[in-house]
Amino acid sequence: MKKSHLKKLLVLLVFIYANSAFAQQNTITGTVSDADGPLPGVNIVEKGTTNGVTTDFDGNYTITVGDNAILVFSYIGYTTFEAQVAGKTSMNVVLQVDAQALDEVVIVGFGSQAKVDVTGAISQIKQEEIKQIVSADPTNALQGRLAGVQVESGGGQPGAPTNVIVRGISSLTNTFPLYVVDGAIVDDITFLNPKDIIDIQVLKDATSAAIYGTRAANGVIIVSTNRGTANSAPKVSVDIRGGANTVARTLDFLDGPEFVQFLNQRSANEGLPANIVDNGVNTDFQDLSLNSGTIQDIGFNITGGGEGSSYYFSSNYYDEEGIVTSTDFQRINIRLNSRFNFGKWKIEESLSYNQRDLNQNPFFGSGTFTAPVVRASAPERLGGFEAIDSNLFGGSGGTNNYALAQLVDDQTTQRNVLGNFKVEYEVIDGLTLGLNYGVDYRNTYVNFRRPRFDMSPTDAQVNLNALNDLTEVRGEILSTNIEPTINYKNSFGKHDIDVLLGGARQQIDNNSIAIQAEGLPSDDITNIAGFTDAIVNSGGGRFLSRIFSVFGRVNYKFDDKYIFNAIVRRDASSRFSADGDFNSIVLPAFSAGWVISNEDFWPEDSVFNLLKFRAGYGELASQNIGDYLFQSVLNPASNVSFNNTTAGGFAITSLVDPNISFETAESTSFGLDAVLLDNKLSVGMDYYVRNNNDVLAAVAVPSTTGSATPVTQNAASIRNSGFELQANYDHDNGGDFKFNVGLTFATFSNELTALPNPLVGPSIDEEGNTPNRFEVGQPIGFFFGFQNDGLYRSQGDIDNDPALANDPERRAILQPGDFRRVDINGDGQINNDDRTNLGSPIPDFTYGINFNGTYKNWDFGLNLNGVQGNEIYNAQLFTGTFFLDGNKFGFLRNAFGSPGADNATTNIPRASLPNAAGNQLPSDFFVEDGSYLRLRSIEIGYDLTQVIDLPWVSSARVFYNMQNVFTITGYSGYDPEIGSTLVGTGGGFFGFPNNTPPILGRGIDLGAQPRPRTFILGLQVSF
Repeated sequence: MKKSHLKKLLVLLVFIYANSAFAQQNTITGTVSDADGPLPGVNIVEKGTTNGVTTDFDGNYTITVGDNAILVFSYIGYTTFEAQVAGKTSMNVVLQVDAQALDEVVIVGFGSQAKVDVTGAISQIKQEEIKQIVSADPTNALQGRLAGVQVESGGGQPGAPTNVIVRGISSLTNTFPLYVVDGAIVDDITFLNPKDIIDIQVLKDATSAAIYGTRAANGVIIVSTNRGTANSAPKVSVDIRGGANTVARTLDFLDGPEFVQFLNQRSANEGLPANIVDNGVNTDFQDLSLNSGTIQDIGFNITGGGEGSSYYFSSNYYDEEGIVTSTDFQRINIRLNSRFNFGKWKIEESLSYNQRDLNQNPFFGSGTFTAPVVRASAPERLGGFEAIDSNLFGGSGGTNNYALAQLVDDQTTQRNVLGNFKVEYEVIDGLTLGLNYGVDYRNTYVNFRRPRFDMSPTDAQVNLNALNDLTEVRGEILSTNIEPTINYKNSFGKHDIDVLLGGARQQIDNNSIAIQAEGLPSDDITNIAGFTDAIVNSGGGRFLSRIFSVFGRVNYKFDDKYIFNAIVRRDASSRFSADGDFNSIVLPAFSAGWVISNEDFWPEDSVFNLLKFRAGYGELASQNIGDYLFQSVLNPASNVSFNNTTAGGFAITSLVDPNISFETAESTSFGLDAVLLDNKLSVGMDYYVRNNNDVLAAVAVPSTTGSATPVTQNAASIRNSGFELQANYDHDNGGDFKFNVGLTFATFSNELTALPNPLVGPSIDEEGNTPNRFEVGQPIGFFFGFQNDGLYRSQGDIDNDPALANDPERRAILQPGDFRRVDINGDGQINNDDRTNLGSPIPDFTYGINFNGTYKNWDFGLNLNGVQGNEIYNAQLFTGTFFLDGNKFGFLRNAFGSPGADNATTNIPRASLPNAAGNQLPSDFFVEDGSYLRLRSIEIGYDLTQVIDLPWVSSARVFYNMQNVFTITGYSGYDPEIGSTLVGTGGGFFGFPNNTPPILGRGIDLGAQPRPRTFILGLQVSF
């Protein structure tokens, strides 16, 4: 009886306990995110147990735990967060970035990955670093912050184009990377508002970029803009910045009396009368042309979100007045982004509008420098300005570039609408269908207006404009891309798999039209529409290109130690003939990683918190050339004669190769990623070799073909290799002072390994000089010319020079003060066979140092970058030393034979015009070391939140920013960061530069506008 009651009591207690335990089990759902949006792969564990889950791609999770459980949210790169359940059924968590850990989340093509799982070479820059650069172009923020990524801008013109080069020069036609903004394919990101950008990822090798196929041969830059944060109240942020551009450096030119003295000395050296009279004018045109300018950068954004949704709206106005007269730039940005999650659906959209207005001064530094004997204004002349009269100044001519900048109106307006829509549907757990659609519409309007003027009878082509003229150019580009995808992710046991299949179709429709009118009734007319009878020229064209693709990617990870990645993509392009297989290509890529620090044998007390090796091989291709280059073109101006009567005709006047196809690249890379010293120090190292084959080049053809125009063929090969180091150290011991130091370092080795015949770059002056050369065994675009061994100091030096032993003709024309050329081949003659490699525009290495710190309410940051081992061809030395026209550099005061010059030590040749000795020919006189170290920016800020102490002000900060603080360089020009040039490549569409690849003129300084030193004060407030 007692046993029976005891048994019943035990059963009752077990039943009560079981029901009690069951009642205490709660199912918790929620979303884990950071300040930028949902976080995939976050570990959520019930504390003290092995019960845990991870968030899906959208940051969602579901877990069943006890009523009094504590949930632990952990994610590499973020501070671990613990939360008491306390009967809750929903819990949304926002994780904070851990400054002491490696930032592990990166965006890859068509998705994201934890960096520990990445096997390719990917570099990243975050919003905090981007905001430190106050610039019209957000790509300037990349300079010095990412190893292996070079940013080249052609001077200080506001809104000027920027070249981004990833891992060196790999083509002779196009070096620009592919840009992807929120999933939309674009040509550049100059139109973006930097304040909207959350992060920028650069895919540098084939194993990471191959998913984008033939558009990714020069790397891929992926830009993510802000989409707001779910489950957050509306937040308004205002960012106001204002300041000034100032002149950072000026050059030394001759003043009026010195210029007259120089002209007389030049005449005397030529045996002519030195009787030029000083007219008493002494105008400093450099001082007139360079002035301070203002900057305004004003914007605001509204962000927030509800359950499963978020939004971001921003507007910004940027206005910059350049330091060069008649230059300014305005940009207006409006953006609306959103994200919605409901059930199994996820929808994202991005929509932005941008307008840029650019006023240019194409005359500053172009051609000759304005002579100081010209008055600043001449009210009595038509137009109000004058130019030099050669009859009064020994035949010296030239134009007044300062006057042209005041008279000519050169305005460009660009409008851009960028939209992207992405929808995903989760069919079953892990299987997602996606569709991405992007539209990029760009409209460009150029208005070039030149009034009537009469500045001088000298050089009438540039100094006299008897009939005003107006040119209007309109162009529009509509680019669309659509990308359907299927993505499957699953984890089972120790296995993790991620499979992506997709397709892509991109179409680019490019239309342009231009009209030029002359002799309009008024100089103030800005529209040709009502004056069709004044039209003297017109033109235009339409180009349509398409690319069709299918691709697949498999990511596999075993036991969190062994990682494998495979990509294959097939592209078909309309830019090549459809005959045979010329218009399609298949590109594979493979990579693997080994997280050695996760091995069982790895010591727990190791200095390394993470150590990963990775290696990969992949193939890329390029179709980044003009449209229809495989088709012959009829010349409509090929007249014929019938019975002594001329009639219009059409003829093929240039040859083409119908079999041209993709440029290809084979890329091999090895890398190491490490995190050590308790997650304080992160290091990434890479070594790569990239062999580019079938490179398109202009190959000369025999004159017997009837055409003198080179034919574009797949004829060249290029090899690039290099080593990259990126390191970051975070110091945070819990005190008031915290700081972060970043270091980048990258070496470059470049060689042209195949080319049927040497090529030369564009001519750069009226003499037709071409200093760039392309030759097998040499770096791309190396400088080619004569080496000098000082000057001939006396006639005896000329008579006894062994380099002239077999060259009596040259000995007869030489005079003291001419360059002594080096006889490279030792044949006792100086001729074109003695030209040699004078240096390369490609640096040996680049580096960057970045520092950010905080002390209590203060914050400060600086960014340095350096370039070492490259040369610059200073083409301005030609016009400023040897040319007949224009002013000259001040160092000519010490030219050989000049009054006060030390002929025994000077290396400045004698002033001479006929110059039969060829002193003006390309030589090492024009080649200078382009190495530099620049403190690009420094910023100091103070947190005003506690000072203001208002409940409706969530944060406030005031800051001071200075850019282009100082530059250490031996270069004598305005700025060693001169980039590439299109100038001098011949007349293109209505006088605009031809579509000549800028790489052909890399490293030539033709007068890039000086980069300003900028001072900015700013205020950032959030409500």
